[in-house]
Amino acid sequence: MKFVLTLFFFIFNLTNIVGANDSVSIQLNGYLGKDELIPAKKIIEEIKSRKYPQTLILEIKSNAGDLNQVLELAKSIYELKILNQLNVTAYLNENVLGPPAILPFLADELYSSLSVSWGDVPLGIEGALPANILRNKVRSLIDNKNPKAPVLYVLADAMSDPSLQVIENNGWMISQSAKDTNLKSRISTSGQTLVVNQNQLKELGLLKDVLTLSQFQKQFHLQEQTAEKPSSEKLSLMSSPGTIEDSFKKHIHINNEGTNTIGHIYVGDHESMISESTWLYIKQALEYYKKQRPAFIILELDTPGGEVFAAQKISDALKEMDTQNDVPVVAFINNWAISAGAMLAYSCRYIITSKDGSMGAAEPVYAGEGGKMETASEKVNSALRADFANRARFFDRDPLIAEAMVDKDLILVLRHGKVVKLDKEDQVRTTGPNPDILISPKGKLLTLSAVEMMKYGVADFALSPEKINVITPEEKKLGQWPLEKTPLAQVPYFKAIPNAVVNEYQMDWKTRFFVFLATPMISSLLFMGLIVGAYIEINNPGLSLPGSVAATCLFLIILSSFALEIANWLELILLLSGLALILVELFVLPTFGLLGVLGIVLFIAGLFGMLLPEARAVHFEYDTKTLNAAGQYFVERLAWLAGSLLLSLGIIAILARFVLPSFPGWRRFVLVGNEQDADKGFFAGDDPKTLPQPGTKGEVLATLRPSGKVILNDKIYDAISSGDFIDAGEPIVVVKLDGGVIVVNRLS
Repeated sequence: MKFVLTLFFFIFNLTNIVGANDSVSIQLNGYLGKDELIPAKKIIEEIKSRKYPQTLILEIKSNAGDLNQVLELAKSIYELKILNQLNVTAYLNENVLGPPAILPFLADELYSSLSVSWGDVPLGIEGALPANILRNKVRSLIDNKNPKAPVLYVLADAMSDPSLQVIENNGWMISQSAKDTNLKSRISTSGQTLVVNQNQLKELGLLKDVLTLSQFQKQFHLQEQTAEKPSSEKLSLMSSPGTIEDSFKKHIHINNEGTNTIGHIYVGDHESMISESTWLYIKQALEYYKKQRPAFIILELDTPGGEVFAAQKISDALKEMDTQNDVPVVAFINNWAISAGAMLAYSCRYIITSKDGSMGAAEPVYAGEGGKMETASEKVNSALRADFANRARFFDRDPLIAEAMVDKDLILVLRHGKVVKLDKEDQVRTTGPNPDILISPKGKLLTLSAVEMMKYGVADFALSPEKINVITPEEKKLGQWPLEKTPLAQVPYFKAIPNAVVNEYQMDWKTRFFVFLATPMISSLLFMGLIVGAYIEINNPGLSLPGSVAATCLFLIILSSFALEIANWLELILLLSGLALILVELFVLPTFGLLGVLGIVLFIAGLFGMLLPEARAVHFEYDTKTLNAAGQYFVERLAWLAGSLLLSLGIIAILARFVLPSFPGWRRFVLVGNEQDADKGFFAGDDPKTLPQPGTKGEVLATLRPSGKVILNDKIYDAISSGDFIDAGEPIVVVKLDGGVIVVNRLS
């Protein structure tokens, strides 16, 4: 859209030039880069295909540009001169320096303003091309049939090569020897490229006339041209990209007859960090709006940042909502979009900021010793810098600005209207006609204010502080209010939307519950509850509360993992298979621990898969020699779980040492102290005095083959039969104690 409107006027008027109008004009103002020269190149292609007009008028007022792009345009014009016998008239308006100084060499007639400086082709592009090659390229554009070709060759050489010196010797010429400077009038000195003024051009006979711009336009019937209504006698290259309203019309679909619903998602409170909970909230909101199909979605940001991995998932979802579901997202920076918040803003097609809005400062940090936040390594920084640049580039924003938000060592300047990255501080140009504007100095992360966001093309619209009608408590509770009650109503296009109603996504109790479970502390507590509860229940089946707590924690872990899309069915299958093997080992098929060990391995693999990011999302960045954001989140969550595991083991040790021995059911599983008493002896298993004595009756719990488990006096014991296999459920009687081993027989 950037040049569509301008090109339309250009081509429309060009196609209407028939016979009466035999000239077309192109204005070349300001920096001449790739984007700025697109309309001019389109006009040249149109002329080439239609073989008219007879005269091309170049109005040039520029002192900077892209050398290759200017040479490409000059080459196309030169081909038209040769193949179509096109006449070229050039008007030099005040300053024609740097690469734009190449274009006047194409002219058959040359005009200038009352004061002009022309020359110094390498200005701003020093070292882009060797001097001899640049000199040859400029020379090749001069028509050798031009009677002024000899003096034009001299100017082309001296304007391209600073090592050449121009002298006066019955005309201008290139000095061949250092001795010439003692005998002849020196025009330029060695080491400086040539720059000439209108008086020198007149003396050389190169100027046909010196005119003001209005006089020149009047002479060539160009004065009728306006930005609103182009004349059929002139086509102008203006720096007028497509307006933001044009883009709104293209991407935001309005219903002119019914209600226009506008989505609203809020990430903020100024202190809230972006996390997995935020991802779950926005994920559910986007699913809701996929069904509601609003005209667009407002993502209101007021956040200091947060987790990179969560922000990346949110960013991908926002872009998918726009490109795949045709519902654009408008980021509204209501004060802060810092760090990960800046990533979310870059993931929206449009960015609108309040007057006090700030965006940037996205350097990755981590918690060091004592909880102190420290800067991440260059490897991590490099990976995030590239990621930020790619997300900024997705909606055609300057990637260098995004990189400077991540890397404090990046030096950015605004040079000739373009953002340029420098390697050293001494490369910043502080002198000359157009000194650099420093955007991001070395050693400081880039954080943009609202004015700077607009200046560097990051934001599309900046809002002024204005009084608006307050949203009533009833409207807030309902989640619906007129768009005119939001600051975005200042945007003319939004203000004109008929029957516009904001429909804010409000979490239901299920989403709020999942968000609560997704917090690292809660998930760690669930993990601890599972471990401690399972340990108590396995060692004392008579207690039901620990087992219920463990089962509840496991269920909530599974529920939360699927809600966050961390786990898939493989992790669930592993977990349930492991649990089944453990139960079989305990109650059905005693295998001396083989099934139990395998079950524990599968259970832990499935459990950790539930609590950690999906393995497919984790990969190693070979270019930066570090893990990606998902990998870093994986390590962070693993640290949380490892800490929870250690704490759980500590709790179990305390229970086993001080609490559980007071319960009779626990005495067979812990040392009570007299095992180490030399007078009382040592038993490898339980003390026979505490075991059921011969004659005690019970029931087989797990088939004795010949070992297994039995229930005696409402407690579970390991036992062996005296010979035969005894099936589960059959009555048995203790026949003897072999040390700490219970020997039973079938009850007759």
